Amino acid sequence: MINVVICGDCGEKSLTRAVVNACTKYGGAIICDGDKIYTTQNNPKYLIFSMCTLADLYLPDGIVVFGKALMQIQKTIKLDNTVCVLDTDNNEAINFLGGSSARAVGCSMSEHDTLTISGNIDENTSLVSLRRNLETAAGITEPQDFLVKTDPTFAVYPRLAASAVLLLAGTDCTRGLEF
Repeated sequence: MINVVICGDCGEKSLTRAVVNACTKYGGAIICDGDKIYTTQNNPKYLIFSMCTLADLYLPDGIVVFGKALMQIQKTIKLDNTVCVLDTDNNEAINFLGGSSARAVGCSMSEHDTLTISGNIDENTSLVSLRRNLETAAGITEPQDFLVKTDPTFAVYPRLAASAVLLLAGTDCTRGLEF
């Protein structure tokens, strides 16, 4: 099972919805979100925790996805041996990585990020660029462009973060992703 922790996605939870939609489509998930725990299918591939507050974390080999509301996430959480997905426009998320051995997957519109959107086909479909090699559960995924079809209400970062989770889990993106 692939463990995913979403930290600091409060309010409308569009980041959580994008990640849950993606994981549900590509293997199913057990979701622990506040006072709700549910599964999307039998024998799911993912275990997703969505946390607005978090005092401690030790989840080696897990994927940690940072949202924007990180004020109630303790700075002492242990990120060593995790992969962190973050919006590189979010300085607070970048500060969480300082001093840890976590690998970072930057997702935004910057040319320096691992994942970025290089164009939009329509309101539902974006052309996503993987700009550097990415170590995934299936091996190394090389730089490439692929289509991502999503709910049009998902902003850039939730689209990219959900795509990053799928790629890190070893999902083949050569035919595009849809969630």
